[in-house]
Amino acid sequence: MSRMSPNRVGVLLAVVLTACASVDRSGVDRIPFTDELRDRYALTDQEVRSLQYWVSDDIRLERLTATGSRDVQHGRLIERGGEITDSILIPRGTPGVAVGQGRDWVAVSFEPGSYLYFSSRHDGRHVLANPADSDTRYYLWSQDWTTGPGIVPVGKVPYAASPGSADAHLLVQRDAVYNKRSTQRVQRGREIRRR
Repeated sequence: MSRMSPNRVGVLLAVVLTACASVDRSGVDRIPFTDELRDRYALTDQEVRSLQYWVSDDIRLERLTATGSRDVQHGRLIERGGEITDSILIPRGTPGVAVGQGRDWVAVSFEPGSYLYFSSRHDGRHVLANPADSDTRYYLWSQDWTTGPGIVPVGKVPYAASPGSADAHLLVQRDAVYNKRSTQRVQRGREIRRR
């Protein structure tokens, strides 16, 4: 019988330990936050606020602010103007926390001091998902998606959202924990007793 080198034993041990660790891991996945999920788990208001949320798709928001001033110098009227573009990107997978909630909406903050509304009330105007579908995901809410870019309040400041932002909905993490037990007994057998 040949002997293994210490390096090969170490590599083999690492492979075996890694394989064992991956077999025992619980399943973790992110699923859409829906009305059905709220009902199935009978989530209380406090539990809805204590969940960790993630956004499913990129959210791109923009607002333009005009700047200007006027002055009189050397007998002339001087006007100065400009425009400031304020853009916000919330990349897919960004985590957020609930700062408010109602029966069919959740206000989620992705940074301190601001929040966005997500709603399961699919009316085709504030939330673009088809009202006829049974999909009750919590999509990004807008004052109106039908007349151009959606106007999305970030806190209380209105921003224009890119059309693709209407697809963004909330995800939550579900950890599936399964306890598997097995027992083994050895039956010794039975013999007929003779009298």
